[in-house]
Amino acid sequence: MRALKWITEIPYILLTLWLFIAFVCYVIIYGSFVLLAGWIIEKIASKEKGRKFVEREVARFGRNAFRVIGARVKAYGRDKVPQKGPMVIISNHQSTFDIPLIAGYVSGGISFIAKAEIAKIPAVAQFVKRLDGVFIERGNKLQTAGVIRNIIRVLKNGGTIMLFPEGTRSTDGKLKSFKKGSLAIPYRMKVPIIPVALDGTKDIMVKGKLLVKPAKVKLKVMDPVDPDEFESEEDLEKYLHTLIAKALTELRETV
Repeated sequence: MRALKWITEIPYILLTLWLFIAFVCYVIIYGSFVLLAGWIIEKIASKEKGRKFVEREVARFGRNAFRVIGARVKAYGRDKVPQKGPMVIISNHQSTFDIPLIAGYVSGGISFIAKAEIAKIPAVAQFVKRLDGVFIERGNKLQTAGVIRNIIRVLKNGGTIMLFPEGTRSTDGKLKSFKKGSLAIPYRMKVPIIPVALDGTKDIMVKGKLLVKPAKVKLKVMDPVDPDEFESEEDLEKYLHTLIAKALTELRETV
């Protein structure tokens, strides 16, 4: 039985290997060229144009990541994303693939809050830094305070931040409760929040496993929410949780 299971997984092993090769070629090799080109555009034209060039390439990478593995993506409401920030994009969390999904189909101009381990990956770390992202080491309270200051700085400068209020991935796809204080920054700064519901990324890569598989992925962007319309942070959290839960149900009912 184990031998049979191994044989059935051969296509996924090959697909995972193909994704790794594509990642190295596209992100590390081509990505280095993109960063260099962005730097040149910044020096010749302006910092804004250089950044916009990099943002477009990040969005393209996000979409291509799903094409490479044969995943089908349906995205709804993409026109609801404001052209300019500041804004905070929030979403339910199912997989590592949520990040390229958001980057490719919602906004490529996100200042990412990435795990410290990401800083060790060539080119990827440079992209995070280039878009004013920050690296965070879980459990390091002193560093967390610095990250919060950086997030506030990005938003004050009209940037975009991505948050997963659940705090961790949902392995079964069910929407978890939002962590207390997860929306404290956008609430206190009165920054528009863009709610996003996504589904299907959990089927691409199961938590704890390395193999990737093609899957149907759906995403829905909802109207911006103004935190100033809520009397408390708790009211805002409840409203957004209900909103995303409802959208998630609708996505699963959509063919």
